[in-house]
Amino acid sequence: MNRTTLLKIARLVVSGGLILYLISKLDLSEVGRHFQTLSPAPLVLAACLIFAMVLTNSCRWRFILASKGIRLPYWKLVYFYLVGIFFSSFLPTSVGGDFARVVAVAGETDRRADAFASVIVERFLGFFVLLPVALFSLPFVRNDISEWKLLAIVATVAIAVFVGAYLMLLRPVARRLAMVLNPLLSMLERFRARQRLEKAYEAIVTYSQSRSTILIALGLSAVARFLWILSCYLVAWSLEMNLSFMALLLVVPVVELVRMIPISISGLGVRETAFVVMLKQFGVEESKGFTLAVVIYVIFFLFGILGGILYGTRQFAPGSDGSQGETT
Repeated sequence: MNRTTLLKIARLVVSGGLILYLISKLDLSEVGRHFQTLSPAPLVLAACLIFAMVLTNSCRWRFILASKGIRLPYWKLVYFYLVGIFFSSFLPTSVGGDFARVVAVAGETDRRADAFASVIVERFLGFFVLLPVALFSLPFVRNDISEWKLLAIVATVAIAVFVGAYLMLLRPVARRLAMVLNPLLSMLERFRARQRLEKAYEAIVTYSQSRSTILIALGLSAVARFLWILSCYLVAWSLEMNLSFMALLLVVPVVELVRMIPISISGLGVRETAFVVMLKQFGVEESKGFTLAVVIYVIFFLFGILGGILYGTRQFAPGSDGSQGETT
């Protein structure tokens, strides 16, 4: 059994174990009652906001690509984004969706390094706004949090990840990291791993030299995160939770940060546990926290289904609609 298979099994065990742990702790009859009392109008509006988030993220991606002279039709990028959600929903990690988007853009433009860099930078900028949003909410909710130790641990890990990501953009640090990874890269020489990584790294670094691109993309990232958190607030409202929007400005970014840890199947189990634990700090009963996490995931999953339908009815290849992306 190879290492990849072992990692998949480990992630499956983590996801399944966390879900079973939650189920064993929760009163499932209470969870069922919460589902029965859901108000449909806020859920429909939440779904609209999540789609608006997808449109905003696609706009951010288009802007990042355009800064490198890659101009693709906006609705094609929306299509690629939805297909990416589909693959993220059904593959072991969310990286599968990102890989699908890279393949799509590379197929349209034959610029693989720039396609890879655009997705990495787009993901990174979305990740980068999480900590500022959470920190912004702290003064407003400091008196409502029942346990600060857990939050302090999460904040420490998040800051360490942010600092590490920034340092990797510095060439001296990247060179030292390449020296550490040299044995692995040598083993993968037949796949030209070193050359491909170097080309992708150079493409990523060039984005950091364009301040206007970064600032506008950061602004779009903030808008997308606001739409996502507002959709969560509407679901909470539908569940009649006594929870402020400011509380969710803290809870949702922390859940997103925890969910990104690659120890589960697409965040399954980790996401639900994080929601339950974080919402409990604000006095939300565990069954309601679990219900909110499930409802949010189901709504987002439906957009993955939409992406799958689009993927099944259109050819996911260069020029599938008779047009090619313009590159300069």
